[in-house]
Amino acid sequence: GGRERVAAVHGDAALPERLRLYDGWAARYEQDVAALEYRAPQLAAASLAFAFPAPPAGARLLDVACGTGLVARELHRRGFRRLDGVDGSAGMLERARSTGLYRQLRPCVLGREPLPAPAEHYDAVTVVGALGEGQVPSAAVPELLRVTKPG
Repeated sequence: GGRERVAAVHGDAALPERLRLYDGWAARYEQDVAALEYRAPQLAAASLAFAFPAPPAGARLLDVACGTGLVARELHRRGFRRLDGVDGSAGMLERARSTGLYRQLRPCVLGREPLPAPAEHYDAVTVVGALGEGQVPSAAVPELLRVTKPG
């Protein structure tokens, strides 16, 4: 079930195996996390919307480890319209692409390669449910900061 799939992708498998697991999980991901009452996308989007001092429609955001686009849906509901996303799983990117919410979606295995963006390009960067060893490693935080505008 869903709990087993969550445990598998957060387990000790090597990166290629974890990416394969995510590719295979993409079609059931949203159903599984809904059953587990996963609320991180809603909470993260609400926090970001609260922190923005101006209307969010013009803010440029990067959704790291975007998965199927759950965070993008929540950000869009709160008025954010300029969303880009990256993920290491081709299957997840394909699902995210089907939402129509992203301007750009690119493959990126953060921690092994840099983000495909220039310095200080984004007003904010989100990483929801993926920051930690075995996913987006904490060593990648400087790379997240590199592409985020100061302040």
